[in-house]
Amino acid sequence: MKVKTDFFLKAALLFVSGMIMLLLFSSCNRYALYQTAAKPGAKQDSNVQAVEKTLSFGDKISLSIWGHDDLSVGSIHTVYNSPEESGKWLMIDEKGEVNLPQVGKVNLDGLTLRKAEEKLIGVYSQFIQKPVLNLRLLNNQVTVLGEVQRPGNYVFHTDHARLVDMLGKANGLTDYARTTEIKIIRGTETIKINLTEAINNETLVYPRDVIYIPPGRNKAFDRFASKLIPLASLLTALALVYSVSND
Repeated sequence: MKVKTDFFLKAALLFVSGMIMLLLFSSCNRYALYQTAAKPGAKQDSNVQAVEKTLSFGDKISLSIWGHDDLSVGSIHTVYNSPEESGKWLMIDEKGEVNLPQVGKVNLDGLTLRKAEEKLIGVYSQFIQKPVLNLRLLNNQVTVLGEVQRPGNYVFHTDHARLVDMLGKANGLTDYARTTEIKIIRGTETIKINLTEAINNETLVYPRDVIYIPPGRNKAFDRFASKLIPLASLLTALALVYSVSND
């Protein structure tokens, strides 16, 4: 009986060992996204030139005209400055137009903020001498995916934002984050960032960027191990029961 018991125990141990080896070979990229090989010529550094965002349907903007609060919407120059949440903004409609105080509808579709400001300065110059004008886009956002505490879309009110600030908005990284291979997907470009290098702490992200933090290999191991442990415990218990019943 002892020979049969030893054989059963060895078989159980071999089974568990085999499952662990299978895990080690299969966990390399099981839980990782964006793991396809980079296309020839794809950028792999943070020096990729940003594509300047253009205005389009659904964009929310605020307008500030120095000394003319009656013409401003969400002015940044006075105490009437208001964030997007309070409703002090204008939305570009499906025709690419925005309805401005006293001016009426102006088409801004396809224009960058700088070009849109230049166009509005020309419009307001008809009845304001040398207008000082500031246009802000209120719904700039990036998407943060992967190993962060709160994946999702995050809004910022400037032309760009720091990568580390967006990770902070996502409540930081998880314990599994592979900080040496963070990816920023910008249109057809893929930018690889090693966050452990101090110079990359000033890496900038732009509207519509996708930030992806891949998991380390230990995540796959931990997940599989959590399922393997009960199985191993069951096999051990069965082996003990079998051993006791045959003594």
